[in-house]
Amino acid sequence: MRKLMRKRHFHLPRIAAMLLLLLSIVIHPNAGMGGTEPQPKTHTTLSDQTVIRPAEKSAETQTAAEKIRSQILRIAQDNAATKAKMEKRREEARSARYDQSIYSALKHQGLTEEHLAKWRHDHPLSTLNRLDKLPPAKQRSVANTATFIRKVNPKISYETAWREASALVFYSIKYGVPSHLAVGIAKAESHFNPNAKSSAGALGVMQVMWKVHNGMLRAKGIAPTRDHMFDPERGVEAGVLILSRYITAYGTVQKALNRYYGGIATNYLKKVNKNVAQLKSHSEAMGY
Repeated sequence: MRKLMRKRHFHLPRIAAMLLLLLSIVIHPNAGMGGTEPQPKTHTTLSDQTVIRPAEKSAETQTAAEKIRSQILRIAQDNAATKAKMEKRREEARSARYDQSIYSALKHQGLTEEHLAKWRHDHPLSTLNRLDKLPPAKQRSVANTATFIRKVNPKISYETAWREASALVFYSIKYGVPSHLAVGIAKAESHFNPNAKSSAGALGVMQVMWKVHNGMLRAKGIAPTRDHMFDPERGVEAGVLILSRYITAYGTVQKALNRYYGGIATNYLKKVNKNVAQLKSHSEAMGY
């Protein structure tokens, strides 16, 4: 027992010393055991005691570095601005009601979307109220046709031109007639004048013979009265419907135009084809 006590007395001072050393290291990690924080080397001493110090950066070097940093910062800022603009354009495209061609055509004529809104409000049954539902390609056709109508006949109001253009495209889709053909006929028949009437009794944009077709037009609800033929869109629908029936009945556009014209329509067909070519050239020039 005494030997054991002597051994315990012998080890206790060592344990206490080690604990104190460990505690000092934890509290002051850089103290003790010769530990010092390493200092950066600022010079080199040769064997002959010559001290070599690193050369400080010249003012030119610092200026060049600043220029590079400025250029990098400017490029980053430009990229950020470009990205923001692209995102804004994408957001505008997502929120736009119509195809860009509609806005371009309106701007070309000094108009805005508010004009379309007013015309839609004034004419609740107008095909303009369905314009935004048309595929982009068909909206481009409306834009091209509206500007073409005004180019051909500046006396036509902007409102009438847009209503006619929308109706020509919309009803061409509905009745399965090429819209450029319908536009070519409208130009040949009336120069897009919705109030046109001939001595033979042909009325409206498409110069439909009311006295011949009034039964069908009444039954379809297109033109319950003769005066309805002077409405820009009803007149268009009447003509496109009749043309589609003739194409179905006679099998070819030439024969259908003979029937629409009321006789051999060789020269009439040439005139219509010329009008179609003019519409195509106009559309290419407008770039819609």
